[in-house]
Amino acid sequence: MTQMTGRCMCGDTTYKTSGEASAAHACHCDDCQRFTGTAFVGVDFEALDISGPIKWFTSSEWGERGSCSACGSDMFWRMRDGSGPQVVSIGSLDEAVSIAAIDKHYFADNIPPAFNFTGEAVRMSREETLTHFESLINV
Repeated sequence: MTQMTGRCMCGDTTYKTSGEASAAHACHCDDCQRFTGTAFVGVDFEALDISGPIKWFTSSEWGERGSCSACGSDMFWRMRDGSGPQVVSIGSLDEAVSIAAIDKHYFADNIPPAFNFTGEAVRMSREETLTHFESLINV
């Protein structure tokens, strides 16, 4: 198991992973674009050990986002019911260069035309994305 670490901009909030990175993805929903100013590009982990002041915001029926309460850095996304992986923003990782590629785009039909994502990553439409997350809730 490779442990990874990360932090917010001011350093008040830090974390370390307790599992391998399982996926890297970009979410292009309106909420992610508003929250980050662009896509939320994150990496899934089995679990995280978080230290510092986090403010959790319920952003959808199934998800919530975590930011450093001190500097406001957007850092986390997770399922509200605790199921599924813990997601960290790639930009908050201390070794972000170790994440080779995005493997999936959520809400791909909402990618702004100015963004030119390349590669073979799976592109899920709004309908496909909603179906995917709704299936996780009903498990």
